[in-house]
Amino acid sequence: MDRKKQLKKLYLMPKVTSLEPQKKNPHRFNIFLDGEFAFGADEDLVVNRRLVVGKIIPAEDLDKILFEAEVGKLMEKMYRLWSIRQRSEREVRNYFRTKKFSQMVIDAVVENLKKKDMINDLEFARSWVEARRRSQNKGIRAIKAELYQKGIDKEIIESMDNGQWTMDNEKQLAQKALEKKLKVWRNLDPQKLKQKATEFLLRRGFEYEIVKEVIETLSDIR
Repeated sequence: MDRKKQLKKLYLMPKVTSLEPQKKNPHRFNIFLDGEFAFGADEDLVVNRRLVVGKIIPAEDLDKILFEAEVGKLMEKMYRLWSIRQRSEREVRNYFRTKKFSQMVIDAVVENLKKKDMINDLEFARSWVEARRRSQNKGIRAIKAELYQKGIDKEIIESMDNGQWTMDNEKQLAQKALEKKLKVWRNLDPQKLKQKATEFLLRRGFEYEIVKEVIETLSDIR
């Protein structure tokens, strides 16, 4: 018998007898019904459901409260993931599917995250582009492919081109990406060097025309 069924059997018209802040997270509370621990709840659930000492919970509301408590617990997990980096909607949904949560729970978590503006694929795409170009020196094609994999809509991806993906910017980024490699390849003959540099920049997602110009203008490769 799962936890929800156990609680429904134990509590037909339960009364909240105690709320205790959790030791590891004072923003979450242990809820006691009729003197026994029943479930954990976040601040939003406590406030929205007015879970105060003495409150009688109608039997028909208990399932809803337990469902919301489960969603709230998953929200806490999301806060921890967001402390590492922002996530796209597809990433969130895929994460919970691997954990075998029901579609109803996943939809509820995603909706809550959207209300809190934690899921915003447009902002995610902007941050991703900035971070990848700064830390990875990747070209347009590579970054667009990554965004597609993250489930970002084509319209959003195309809207990212707000002037930052100009040919001059791409050339500068390609030159920067190539700098370290040139030191490694400095003893190669010019033809082999050009071949390796071309293949490297294409793998980095730079357009062929950009790669061609960079190869022709870098004095180290001439």
